[in-house]
Amino acid sequence: MKFLKFSILLLFFVAFETKAQKWEAGQTYSDPEKLVSFIVGDIPLVISVPHGGTILLPDMPTRDCKGAVTVTDTRSIELAMEIQKAFLAKYNVRPFIIYTNISRKQVDQNREMEEGTCGNKDMNKYWIQFHDYIDTAVSLAGKKFGKVVYIDLHGHGHTKQRLEIGYGPNADIFRDFDKQNAATLAPKTSVNNLLVADKNANLKDLIYGKNSFGTLIQDAGYGAVPSRQDPYPLDEDKYFNGGYNTRWYTSNKYPMVFGWQIESNYKGVRDAEGRPQFAKAFVDVMATYFKTYLNFKL
Repeated sequence: MKFLKFSILLLFFVAFETKAQKWEAGQTYSDPEKLVSFIVGDIPLVISVPHGGTILLPDMPTRDCKGAVTVTDTRSIELAMEIQKAFLAKYNVRPFIIYTNISRKQVDQNREMEEGTCGNKDMNKYWIQFHDYIDTAVSLAGKKFGKVVYIDLHGHGHTKQRLEIGYGPNADIFRDFDKQNAATLAPKTSVNNLLVADKNANLKDLIYGKNSFGTLIQDAGYGAVPSRQDPYPLDEDKYFNGGYNTRWYTSNKYPMVFGWQIESNYKGVRDAEGRPQFAKAFVDVMATYFKTYLNFKL
């Protein structure tokens, strides 16, 4: 309840801030210390990168509360920047991008504030700034385009070198997808807002259809689960199904937003050799996705 009240206040603050400040596409806005940054975009795509930072603030403790994870998603910020570069090169547009340079050892931007800071109130302002920028981005994009795709970008170290696309449900649901009640399952997914807004949209198509993100990126040469080609993780596979950011920013509090979490493999995607080619493929995939589900042409 305490966090819910805070979140409502944050939404009101962002609504006021969005009106009060002029946000210019292509400009980067940061906190005074340049530890949290926001690149304003001009297409209906918001990408946040919560775990790519490496800066350790002096005199700040390492998070050690119960359940704290402190691993860095190596080169995930660089991947987001490469994606921006690819959009600019092909279409002269850019997505909205929010990233933090602070190490996850001191703040986890993909958790509620109390858990993300492990109760260290000195870190609250950085958590608030990061989420303020996401709120602003989805608000700006929503007002301009109506519907917004939100992607929370991560990196994994699992054995299988493929993208793990998190829509909310765990791996067991995908293993038994055809036995699920779609009407019951849909509200538990991060694409439900699109299903509510577009009665012609279908949950199975959004996850397994020929123009689903997973299927399109797999067709482009990058393994992805779930997709038509790789429908579910096996029992022995590790799989991230989406965290706090994905749940919150695709909830009914943001009815114009839908999307997913991407856990990206390192080799061929986040590494220096792979990033440029993956970014180009990602741009092509999103161009098709926009046209299919947002009626938006790049």
